[in-house]
Amino acid sequence: MAHEADASEVAAPEASGGRGLFFWIKIAALGLVVLLAAGAGWYFFLGGRGNPGAETKVEPEPSLPFFVEIKPFVVTMPNAEGQMHYVQLGINLKMTGAAAGDAVAAVLPEVQDSIRQAVLGYKLEDIQTADGVDKMRQLLVARVNGVLEQALGRERVKRLSTRGDGAMVQNIYFTTLVIE
Repeated sequence: MAHEADASEVAAPEASGGRGLFFWIKIAALGLVVLLAAGAGWYFFLGGRGNPGAETKVEPEPSLPFFVEIKPFVVTMPNAEGQMHYVQLGINLKMTGAAAGDAVAAVLPEVQDSIRQAVLGYKLEDIQTADGVDKMRQLLVARVNGVLEQALGRERVKRLSTRGDGAMVQNIYFTTLVIE
């Protein structure tokens, strides 16, 4: 019977449903590890970036400039003494966007003619200085925008312009300016 008593003593703790102190320490340690891992994950993936509820706004990239090339052309221009000189001009129009460039291409002959007419009003000495070229540039921007408004209509020009003033041509760049 001594043998039976030993077996019942060994089975008694399991049958009673009791757990040992070591078992509960392991469960508490495992829970603490899980909480620490969750906290570290939150900090590194969410908390370390500032306010996790606030989304960062990504600024849209400004659109790239769009240019329309007006091939070089030659006009005759008098100097102060009345002698005629040949002036070759190549121009790029800086537009408010690709759609505005397409609209200019549709009425390009009218734009070219207005530029040619405006340039004929200058004397050679007027465009031989940087200030003179800048004045001609300003006149041409205004002239071309006026022609576009007349040819395309005010509403279409406003729609195609991204500027507050409703101008489709932002600037004019001279790629060629040769005086002979």
